[in-house]
Amino acid sequence: MTEDLVSVTSERAIAVVGVSCRLPGGIHDMDGLWAALCEGRDAIGEAPKDRFDARRFAAGDMPRTGRSYTSAGGFLDDIAGFDAAYFGISPKEAAHMDPQHRLLLELAAEALDDAAIAPERIAGTDTAVYVGISDASYGALQMMSLETVSPYTMAGAASSIAANRLSHAFDLRGPSMAVDTACSSSLVALDRACHTLWEGTSRVALCGGANILLSPYHYVGFSQASMLSRRGHCAAFSAEADGFVRAEGGGMVVLKPLADALSAGDRVLGVILGSGSNSDGHTMGLALPSAEAQEKLLRRVYAQAGVDPDEVVYFEAHGTGTPVGDPLEAQAIGRALGVRRVSGALPVGSVKTNLGHLEPASGMAGLCKALLVLRHRAIPPMLHADTPHPDIDFTGLGLGLTASRQPLPESPTDRPVVASTPSVSAGPTPMSRSPRHRRRRLPSRTPRRPRGCR
Repeated sequence: MTEDLVSVTSERAIAVVGVSCRLPGGIHDMDGLWAALCEGRDAIGEAPKDRFDARRFAAGDMPRTGRSYTSAGGFLDDIAGFDAAYFGISPKEAAHMDPQHRLLLELAAEALDDAAIAPERIAGTDTAVYVGISDASYGALQMMSLETVSPYTMAGAASSIAANRLSHAFDLRGPSMAVDTACSSSLVALDRACHTLWEGTSRVALCGGANILLSPYHYVGFSQASMLSRRGHCAAFSAEADGFVRAEGGGMVVLKPLADALSAGDRVLGVILGSGSNSDGHTMGLALPSAEAQEKLLRRVYAQAGVDPDEVVYFEAHGTGTPVGDPLEAQAIGRALGVRRVSGALPVGSVKTNLGHLEPASGMAGLCKALLVLRHRAIPPMLHADTPHPDIDFTGLGLGLTASRQPLPESPTDRPVVASTPSVSAGPTPMSRSPRHRRRRLPSRTPRRPRGCR
């Protein structure tokens, strides 16, 4: 047990004791993510040919009726492989399960293994499950051919079942629900998980998010709204920002009250000090954010957690690379934190420049990066940020772009350092503290690698 964690954290502190991720570019774990970030890899590519035929819907670089102007995205290596037998699922049922459900099951098994928690240890307990998910393409595609509809179609396609699958597979009796708040889904799910632990309804929570790009129709819709990047890059906070790039993947964390984690001798990967959520309210447009609402949320959560702006050494931003959203987000971060610091500019980055925008699962990717930044005491380079956005006054807002790798700034106090991971204003702002705690691994079964059940 470390004195620094015990002395500076409140009774509301929540420990991250396990984590898993599956991300574009062949990233299957946290070590793979850190290597990709440090090497400055760009995981964006074209849609796999066996996913959908881009030539049928993508045309030119300008919006055309019924067409997208891009098919770029961050894609997983394999979304069909699944070890159904490991989860007690028949091949016939697995074939009708949304790949996002399958991915969440695998991520949950891997996160529990990372936490050294054998599934049988939490079977029958009040462990909670919250997942962020929003895409319903798999069910819609099945319904296009009524001959393929089976007794498993409805449950296999329902987003509401995504969390229940985990509770059923691992025999978990706590709250179990899917959250759909678009881009902030997985972080709103995290906010709900934190509140469940604070309320004492559950002592352990699984929280994650998943997104799979199965249909070309969403590309067409986002293109018609001119939201996607024509260059095929998420150039967050950059003069080159022209929209976001879609991506798929997911992440999962295992959460416990910090006191419980320390008592059990768990390896603590990070500590969530506070979380909150709000909405933009009425703005100039339904999809346009509010800098004022984001700033108020940041100020409130930091005040409740008792964290001074100078204690924040890194800010993992939403940073989608949109010309309108980025300046407003930077304004909110700067006014809430940057201008109130005396220890220098607050480093800001976005994992989307490497992976693309995982949409409902994007918050999990950002959280994974923030945990790695704290673990390795370094900030990896953010891509496509050579020329700062001209509408963002970085100096005046007290912000600094992390265009190159740099060591993590030292906290001006003797308290452990803090990183922040917000989503859009409709979502929460969880904050993680860096722990320095001994490792202790317990025996647990290791999930088998997926094999080809379609």
